[in-house]
Amino acid sequence: MARLRLTLRWILVVALALLGLAVVPAQAQAAPGYVQGTAFTTSSRVASLSVSLTGAVGASHLLVGWFAEYNAAGQVQVSDNVNGAWTRAPGSTAFQNDTGDIALYYVQNAKASTGLTVTMRASAPAYFQGSIAEYAGVAIAGPLDQVLSSRGVGTAVDTGATASVPSGELVYSALITGGNPASVTPGTSGGLTYTARNHTASGSAFEEDIASGSAGAQHGTATLASSTDWYAVVATFRPTSGLDILPPTVPQNLHTTSVAAGSVSLAWSASTDNVAVTGYTVYRNGAVLATTGATTTTYTDPTVAANTAYSYTVDAFDGAGNHSLQSTPVQLTTPAASPAFVQGAANSPGSRTTTATLTLTSPVTAGHLLVGWFAQYDSPGQVQVSDNVNGAWTRGPASEHFTNGGGDIALYYVQNAKAAPSLTVTLSASAATYLPGAVAEYSDVAATAALDQMAVGEANSTTVDSGPTASVPGGELVVAGLITGGQPLTVTPGSSQGVPYTMQVFNGSRSTDIAGILSSAPGAQNARFTLANGSDWYAVAAAFHPDPPSAPGAGHGNGAGKGRGTGHGKGAAPTRGRR
Repeated sequence: MARLRLTLRWILVVALALLGLAVVPAQAQAAPGYVQGTAFTTSSRVASLSVSLTGAVGASHLLVGWFAEYNAAGQVQVSDNVNGAWTRAPGSTAFQNDTGDIALYYVQNAKASTGLTVTMRASAPAYFQGSIAEYAGVAIAGPLDQVLSSRGVGTAVDTGATASVPSGELVYSALITGGNPASVTPGTSGGLTYTARNHTASGSAFEEDIASGSAGAQHGTATLASSTDWYAVVATFRPTSGLDILPPTVPQNLHTTSVAAGSVSLAWSASTDNVAVTGYTVYRNGAVLATTGATTTTYTDPTVAANTAYSYTVDAFDGAGNHSLQSTPVQLTTPAASPAFVQGAANSPGSRTTTATLTLTSPVTAGHLLVGWFAQYDSPGQVQVSDNVNGAWTRGPASEHFTNGGGDIALYYVQNAKAAPSLTVTLSASAATYLPGAVAEYSDVAATAALDQMAVGEANSTTVDSGPTASVPGGELVVAGLITGGQPLTVTPGSSQGVPYTMQVFNGSRSTDIAGILSSAPGAQNARFTLANGSDWYAVAAAFHPDPPSAPGAGHGNGAGKGRGTGHGKGAAPTRGRR
């Protein structure tokens, strides 16, 4: 097959030559180039903000921006009047008080227009802030290679290092600040100096780029004229290649790793390309569902309906927009019921107190599972957890403690919860201390003896692994909880038995998190995450029995869980930081 593919390439090259067409080597690349942009900030709260690019926008160009909403719930939404909704990149952050949302959004292969109006929206009136830029010479499909965000206080801005990238990529960096630094001096990355592009008069929003970066890790760096809180991002984008008309190979071995009533997880084998695969397209029932990055060969569809038939295929594409043929389809029918995430809340107070609360603002349904990962730092005894409707929660059989300050970190849960219009969960300690925690509500979990197995672990690193539970059957709810001593800012959930976790609950600094798998593959289960910034971490994996199909919602009581704590991974004693 490989020999036939190579032969067909040479036939194509010869045919183009006979037609008098120039054959450009596939590796030839045009350096990305800045076209136009703007920076903005509001002085009062508004529900939405529209910002214009006044020059003509070129067809197939990249639009990218760093957008913030302050002190409003949910995510900032970004769209424009020509291309519609923009793509949100991973690696968002929040303000120092863990409110609001700051994220990179972009549009690949933009449509041509004589001008463009970009609109930001929030769930409630908020302060908007950020910058936007247009670039030519960027791959029209799968352009985003690496992205990393960070935050800090001071005059020196540094996002930290991305993973290594090839030379020639566009390196885009932007920042916003809480105060007014007056001016910003561009930094460097990989030995090259950034070019400043757009900024507000106060310096509170700023963007810069390196049109053709050197190979290696990239940093978003800059220097502020005066000290303030800052929030920065660095993102690298692949350049467009020369004449490339050869598509990647067809993805093989498409299969399901998890099928639940509300989600389907897929995996496949990687494709190859004469230049590089830049991503994969996932199709459902013949229509485009989503795209993934070049190195991501898994996808979870969270939008399926229960008891419904679906057909999935996947293709691979390169930076020139060449798509492979679609894979052999996978056909399935979702079950009528399985565990489902409903709502959650997370917090990590920055001051000592004897009590802290987490609120589930939407109604809690009778019979659901409430579960959380809670801690008290350097205070004797056990953290206590209760709520205003169900009373005291059940403590799991395994726990952890902070390696440099003692305290207590434990899983607590309520099975077969009572109905409530909203719920206030209270953490309490014997003395004033830090009380971080995260809580989630799930439906369709067994009403009695719900907890099957659990494992806890701790270390100091960027790679989190709780260690394995004892083996569990397929179809269970797997909850992964994470508490960190520092501020990882970006946390990427991993997988267990090949099934990817979905991040469901987190606070702004990502120091308290819950991820879930709604239908497990059989076997031992691990809680896995990757942190952007290394920290002391404490993780739990807990598997819960699903509601028996023969008796949905039946049963009452407080049956004790049967979990066993295993898989401790002790790490070096860390220096504890504020969250």
